[in-house]
Order: sequence, then C-alpha cells, then structure tokens
Amino acid sequence: MKKILILLLILSLLWIIKLSYDVFNVSAQQTELISSLHRMEQNNANLNDQLVALQRQVKLEAGTVAQGTQTEHDLKTIEAASLDPVVVIKQQLDLIEFMLKQQKLDEALDKLMHLDRNLEQYALAPSLKQSLHQVIAKDQQVIQQFASARVAQQTKVDGLIHQLDQALTQEINTPKLSSSPPQSKHFWQRWLVIEPAKQPAIALMQRPLILKEAQLRLLLAHQALQQGQYLEYQESLTEIIQLLNQIPDEKSRQLIQNIQKIKGFTIIPTPILNTRALLG
Repeated sequence: MKKILILLLILSLLWIIKLSYDVFNVSAQQTELISSLHRMEQNNANLNDQLVALQRQVKLEAGTVAQGTQTEHDLKTIEAASLDPVVVIKQQLDLIEFMLKQQKLDEALDKLMHLDRNLEQYALAPSLKQSLHQVIAKDQQVIQQFASARVAQQTKVDGLIHQLDQALTQEINTPKLSSSPPQSKHFWQRWLVIEPAKQPAIALMQRPLILKEAQLRLLLAHQALQQGQYLEYQESLTEIIQLLNQIPDEKSRQLIQNIQKIKGFTIIPTPILNTRALLG
C-alpha cells in the first residue's frame, strides 16, 4: 500500500512539474510574439522613412528640371521606381491587424491614428486620400467599441476566474471532504451506501494533487484567454472539469458549476478593418 502511495505521489509530482513547464513555455511564446511585433514595427518605420525620403527626392528633382513633356516623363519614371504608397499602407495595416489579434488594442489605435496623419505624405489621388481618412475614422470607432466591450467582458470573466482560484486554494488547504453521506434510519438505505464507503482511500489522498493540477490548468486557461486563444481556453476548462469529476464530492460539483459559467460565454470577434477592404 505504501509503495503504491509513494508511486502515485511521484507521478503526481512529475505531472505538476510538467504543467509548470507548460506555463513556462506559454510565457516564452508570449515574449517571442512581443519581439516579433517590435521587429515588424521597426521594419515598417524603415519603409515609411524610405518612402518619405524618395518623395522628397522627387520634389527636389522636379524643382531643378526644366518644364516640359520630357520633365513630366522623367518624374513619372522616378515615382514608378520608388516604393508604391499603397503597398506601404497595406504593410502598416498588416501590423495593425497583428496587434488586434494579440489584443494590443491601444497600440493598434495609435498606429491607425499615425497612419491617418501621414496620409498626406503619400503620392495618392486626393479622392483616395479623402476616402482613406473617412474609412480610418470608422475603423478607429469600431476598435474603440470593441475595446470597451472586450474590457467589460474580460473584467467579468477575470472576477469569476479569481473567485474560482480562491475556491481551489481553499479546498487544497482543507483536503478532507466537508461532509459524509447522511445516516439513514432504514436498513435498506444504509445498505445502498455501503458501496461508496468501500471506495479506495487513495482517491481521497489524491484530492489535493488533483485540485492543484486543476489550479495550474486554470492559470493556463487565463493566459490563453488574455492572448485571445479562445480554443485553448475552452480546452483547458474542459480538462479541469474532467479532473474534478475524479473526486465526486459536493465541493467539486460546485467548482464544476462555476467553471461552466466562465466556459459558456461568447467571445467578441476581432473587428475587420474597413481600410483593408477599400485598398483591396
């Protein structure tokens, strides 16, 4: 019996170590995503600087070249050789959409406002510039509404997750079951509860370890939700429910009901930029 108990404790400890390693990997992936975002921002800034420099060069050459048909032809050749402003704008939109997917809403709004201010620097038709200003303003409003709705939903879910985490901590610190089946006055009712009483005591000894594993998976679920990984969030909650089903007591039933509350909410979809549709 002691060997089995020691083996179970060792396996449980290894499983907790594995979960801690998974948490570390999630944090490392988040750091890598942040680094990729910074690299994309730097590349986009370099492209924008190159475009502005080329356009200034075109203006300087236009002031020194004699007027006439040949001059217009030379200007068109220089502009054709420079970066296409539509391509540069699309690259900035790619970066903004990446920020939205990573739930970096404030940074996405700042980048969109920066794009709106710099539109006059691009060699675009006046009608297209006006349309871009209007569509960008609409996208800003949509992102702001999305941010407000997401913050409200996130605050509510975070509160429920925090309550659930506290409940798990309390149960871990008090590993014994809170109550036993009530005694029945009839002999046949007492006979019916003999089978649960004969269940192995090992399941009860594993209860704190199972609760601790559920708490670690709750942390993974919370991180996945903050990163917008809704499927991973749902999968983690499903695994927690499966874990708690191994200890069928009243407290576990209550914990499962609380998990169902945070599992059943509908995620708010990330908005699609109308500016992208305008540029094609």
